[in-house]
Amino acid sequence: MDYNEIGYFQFNNLIHGRVPMVLVNLGVDLKTWYKSVEAMHIDNVTVTGSTEEILQKIQSRKLPPHYPIMVIDENGTTYKSVIEAIEAAGFMNVYTVKGGFVGLQNERAQQ
Repeated sequence: MDYNEIGYFQFNNLIHGRVPMVLVNLGVDLKTWYKSVEAMHIDNVTVTGSTEEILQKIQSRKLPPHYPIMVIDENGTTYKSVIEAIEAAGFMNVYTVKGGFVGLQNERAQQ
């Protein structure tokens, strides 16, 4: 199955622009990159936990099915079951960060 992916540039713009979304964080420490207002935005939009807990937290927000949901993990290998569960619940606008946090670091270093 193909998943929607975004890279560093898109992810960074979402955070700096404080775009409304849900950020599913599968164990990545973004606080080293983002400070102040961006860090507060990350805190406000982030959900964590097991796949079931994440899905429960997203559903409890009563979001429309087109609401953007970003999923980030360490290296782009552990997100599949989470995305499948979110999409199975009816959400259509689910993205993963290409290569996870490692992918972000690599892309950022090339800029």
